Parts: sequence; structure tokens; C-alpha cells
Amino acid sequence: MKRPHECQARQYGDQMICAACGLNWDTNDPDPPQCRPVDKRTKRAKEVAKFEADLKPKTSRKFPLELPADVAAEMVTAYQARGGSLAGMRAAYRLLLDRIEP
Repeated sequence: MKRPHECQARQYGDQMICAACGLNWDTNDPDPPQCRPVDKRTKRAKEVAKFEADLKPKTSRKFPLELPADVAAEMVTAYQARGGSLAGMRAAYRLLLDRIEP
């Protein structure tokens, strides 16, 4: 049976599954289902959404290339105030994130 989008059905155990059209059927089925017709509008909308997602920046915050001296001093103070522990590192990191422009 000819499929409109060159069916990509693969056998998994006793089932045939087509990822392109989302259908599955028994391997021994004498009358397998017809693939769904490709909706060009939906396909185009998915392509545009993927293209727009690729254009968006991966991170919303950009770290500065050089850390200002006053921010560095505040981070060290926050770290030392919590005894130089993991909690101090977290506090210093939060302080850094607060100082970065959105």
C-alpha cells in the first residue's frame, strides 16, 4: 500500500508504528490503516515555529565579560558571612544574578 508521505512504519514486537502519521497496527493485519493525509498548513506552522525557536536566544541573562569590583567585593562578603560553605556560594551566586541586568 502506497503511503502519501513514504510511511516510516517500523516493527516493534507484533506492532507496526508509523511515527510520521501517528498510527499503529498489528503486524499480521490484512488491512492496515490508511495514513492520514498531510495537512500542509499544519506542517508549515510547525516549520515556522521551529524556525522561530531557533532564533530566540538560548539564555535570557548575559553574564558580563568583566565582573565589577563592587559586585565582586559583595560576593566575597556574602561568601565569607556564611562561613565559606556551600550556602555561602549560593548566596554569592544569587547576589551575582541580582546584579546582572535582565
